[in-house]
Amino acid sequence: MAASALVVEDVVKYFPVPQTGVRAFLNPFSPLTHPALLGVSFQVEAGEVAALIGANGSGKSTLLRILATLLVPTRGRASVSGYDVERQGSQVRAQLGFHTATDGGFYERLTARENLRFFAAMNNLFDAEAQRRLEELTELMGMGTFIDSQVRTLSTGQVHRLGLARAMIHRPGVLLLDEPTRSLDPIAAAEFRRFLKTQLVGRHGTTIMFASHTLAEVEQLADRVVLLDKGRMLACDSPRGLRTTTGSATLEEALERLTPPGFLAEVSS
Repeated sequence: MAASALVVEDVVKYFPVPQTGVRAFLNPFSPLTHPALLGVSFQVEAGEVAALIGANGSGKSTLLRILATLLVPTRGRASVSGYDVERQGSQVRAQLGFHTATDGGFYERLTARENLRFFAAMNNLFDAEAQRRLEELTELMGMGTFIDSQVRTLSTGQVHRLGLARAMIHRPGVLLLDEPTRSLDPIAAAEFRRFLKTQLVGRHGTTIMFASHTLAEVEQLADRVVLLDKGRMLACDSPRGLRTTTGSATLEEALERLTPPGFLAEVSS
C-alpha cells in the first residue's frame, strides 16, 4: 500500500522568545517558551490539494517549513511520500518543491533564464531536458517578456512568478506553497489556479499543500482544509465535509461556526 503523500503526527514546535540587552546576557540559554504548533495531526493523500487556513501567527508557515525540512519539530513526526523529514531530509527534498510569497535567493545580476538554468542543474536537469522544462515554465508563468532580464530589474510580481517556476523546475510530486497567488494580478492568479488544478493535479497527480488568506481560492482548489488557530488544529476535512458537519450553506459560514469570534476577519486581513 502506497504511503500517504503528507503525514503529520502530533507535531509540536516551540521557539525561544527573543531577548535583548541584559536579559539576553543573563539568560543565554533561555528555554523554549513560544508555541508555534501544538499537537497538529493530519494526512494528505497523493493527488489531493490541501489548504492551510489561519490568521498570521497560526502556524501555517512553520508547518510548511517543517515539511520542507527547513525546521525541525520539537516533538512529533512528519513525512513526505513516506520519507521522514528529520531522518531522510535529502529524499524528502527530492520529492517536493517549496515556494513562499517572500522567496528571494536569486542571483540578482544574472537573468531569470540563467537563474532557472542554475536551479535546474541543482536538481540534476541538464542540456536539452533543462531547456525543454525552462521553455514550458516560461510559457506557463508568462515570463517571456522578462526571462532574459536581470533579476534585480524585475518587479515583485515578476520575481514571484520566477520563484514559482523554480519550485516546479524538477516536476516535484509534492508542492508546498505559502500564499502562491500573492503579488500576482487577478488574471495571472486565476490562470495559475487553473494550472494547479488541471495540469499539476489533473494531469500529473501532483499533491499540493498551500496556505491562503483567500476563501474563494480555497473553495476552488482544496480537497481538504486544515484549519489552524494559534498553533492548534481546529478541523481537517473537505469543504463539503465542513459544511455538512456544521449544517452550513457556505464554507465561510462553516468556518465561522468552527472558529472563535473575529477569526475570519484576521484570516482575510
